[in-house]
Amino acid sequence: MAVSRLSIGKFLELIITITCLVLHYKSLHESDPQTIVLSSGTFVGYTVILVGLFAGYILSTPINKRIDIFFSLIGCALFIATGALILRDWDNGFHSVVNSETHKLAMWKAWLSIVNGVLFFLDVIFTFRD
Repeated sequence: MAVSRLSIGKFLELIITITCLVLHYKSLHESDPQTIVLSSGTFVGYTVILVGLFAGYILSTPINKRIDIFFSLIGCALFIATGALILRDWDNGFHSVVNSETHKLAMWKAWLSIVNGVLFFLDVIFTFRD
């Protein structure tokens, strides 16, 4: 089976999403309920979606290009919004009582979320061109 750049991209997105989910579990001290709900839903939901899409690529099951682009566009928006909200929540000074290790984990979670959003956007471009 030939490994395409799309399957490598999906695998990378999946790894980053699972990493964000683990970091979210270890640094769940956001003060804004909307940030908690959006980040939890994005990380868990896209773990499920990406496992399904990646399994489709591995099993050589064709996935409709429009569906793939749809999931990637929504993922791009959700991951960038989640990362921005986490950054905003942790940079407002409310979390001064939380230890610095948790703060570092939250910052990693936010930046990895934004990077994953950019990867989803690149995925849209590559899928559209392919």
